[in-house]
Amino acid sequence: MPAAVNRRTLPARERPAGGTERGAGSARAVERALDILLAFLGDGPEQGITDLGRTLRLPKPTVHRLVRALASRGFLARDPDSGRYRIGASVLRLGTLFLAGADVRQAALPVLRDLARATGETANLNVVIDGHRVCIEKVESTQDIRHFVEIGRPTPLYAGASGKVLLAFAQPEQIEAVIRGGLKPLGPRTVLDAARLRRQLAEIRGRGYATSSNERVAGASAVSGPVRDGTGRVVAGLTLSGPSYRFTPGRVREYVNLVRRGAERISASLGYAGPSPGGRSTR
Repeated sequence: MPAAVNRRTLPARERPAGGTERGAGSARAVERALDILLAFLGDGPEQGITDLGRTLRLPKPTVHRLVRALASRGFLARDPDSGRYRIGASVLRLGTLFLAGADVRQAALPVLRDLARATGETANLNVVIDGHRVCIEKVESTQDIRHFVEIGRPTPLYAGASGKVLLAFAQPEQIEAVIRGGLKPLGPRTVLDAARLRRQLAEIRGRGYATSSNERVAGASAVSGPVRDGTGRVVAGLTLSGPSYRFTPGRVREYVNLVRRGAERISASLGYAGPSPGGRSTR
């Protein structure tokens, strides 16, 4: 549980000196805005301008300006009767994103371990953040030669099985936005033709998994399957990756089955009960 904000221990906020650069002033404003949000943790669900000013030792005009900015973006909401403020829907949405990420990592970790142990290759979990593929969890191969996957590093969605399995199940407008952003060569076999990429994405949706070789990184291959939440929406991709010379056709067929079963295990942990009526899963 987050620590409560103690009004007696909050540091006083001093105004920037006359020679302070604009960037420093902007950073101070952000700090004060965050302090306002944190004040709701310890001082009750509803607060007035006077209460916040007293807690943070800030002038009322400053608090009023920051509170209006937060309210305009949904981080605070004003009660029309009392005039007091409470936490807004934007905070709830951010919290939901955090919990969803935490849930999928927790559900995926045993599967990642099993997959890495069974194959000797690197198993990783990827999500879409700001239009890019980002690895949020992994279990690395124990072999001397392995495919290194960096947690937290954004990479394009249009190249490699990890990105393509996420892009394939994205909304059509998101797919087109990625294509409009430009298809640049990343590896020897990066697909640069938009029509061909669209066909590949349709094939991935149809068969339920993606494979790649030398698309994003020369000498690296991967197999990836979609992970769904309780509504059937694809929220992550489970990937097995390694050096291309070890990903022979026979092993790729084996890995496809393992990855698909692993993705189904994670999806079941997130509440996914199978295809919707009619035999096709929702995006």
